[in-house]
Amino acid sequence: MQYATSAAFLLAVYSDTLDAKNAKLTCPDGQAQPKELLNFAKSQADYILGKNPKSISYLVGYGSKYPIHVHHRGSSIPSVYNYHSMVGCVQGFDSWYRRSEANPNIIYGALVGGPDKNDGFSDDRSNYEQTEPTLSAGGPLLGLFSKLQIAFNGIPSSKYRDTPSSYKPTPTPKPKPTPTTYSQSETTETNQNNNATPIKLVHSITNTWNVGHKTYYRHNVMIKNISKKKITSLKLEIQNLTGSLWGLSQSKEKNIYYFPQWIKVLKPGEQCNFVYVQGGPQAKVTIISYH
Repeated sequence: MQYATSAAFLLAVYSDTLDAKNAKLTCPDGQAQPKELLNFAKSQADYILGKNPKSISYLVGYGSKYPIHVHHRGSSIPSVYNYHSMVGCVQGFDSWYRRSEANPNIIYGALVGGPDKNDGFSDDRSNYEQTEPTLSAGGPLLGLFSKLQIAFNGIPSSKYRDTPSSYKPTPTPKPKPTPTTYSQSETTETNQNNNATPIKLVHSITNTWNVGHKTYYRHNVMIKNISKKKITSLKLEIQNLTGSLWGLSQSKEKNIYYFPQWIKVLKPGEQCNFVYVQGGPQAKVTIISYH
């Protein structure tokens, strides 16, 4: 699809250029008006969205029929919040790649490789040439959609660049930052039970950003073994967690987390980290047990 979307996008742009210069496309076999180029570009978008012999949309998530075995790791492997276990690279291939079931996660807006020259298409995860989505295909399609949105909403293609003098955009109010009691650079150290616990937790905020009126924070929690013995297991309770978390294995028990599968032992002086993102106050991390 990357060739079709790129060609269609270029035709749409060129039709705009010709229209602005009141010119035509001259070819050995005849001439074409700018509108004809745009209509051809539109036909390619229509084909992608389902107007084809297979009556299938090659844009995942659009329409009633679209590819459901997309060649994409994140789409074809369940979320850790549903599977309750981390999936390694080799395990992901061995356990999930050749499953006949539909992908558990719909990768909305992804444009797959598409059909062959005879309009044939096999919705098979291993058929990566046809079912793998790429940015090189989706990028030009986004540009084409933008042009078609403008062109078919009654705005002449040669005039949409200039804002009419009678148009006065409504000022967008600036959102007020959400007040908080801590800053991005704040770091909190926890060594529970005074010096009895051989584990130190260092909680810091490494990034912050606003979405509308809400402020979000990226929290990093360092777990350090400050004892002289190995730690092979750790049980944590995390309360007030409202966002996504990476770097720990979640238990079926509510609010309980363990070392991730790739950490078998934490030697003296070693450390590991987990990250979570949420708005508002930070979560409360408590050490329940360790061995």
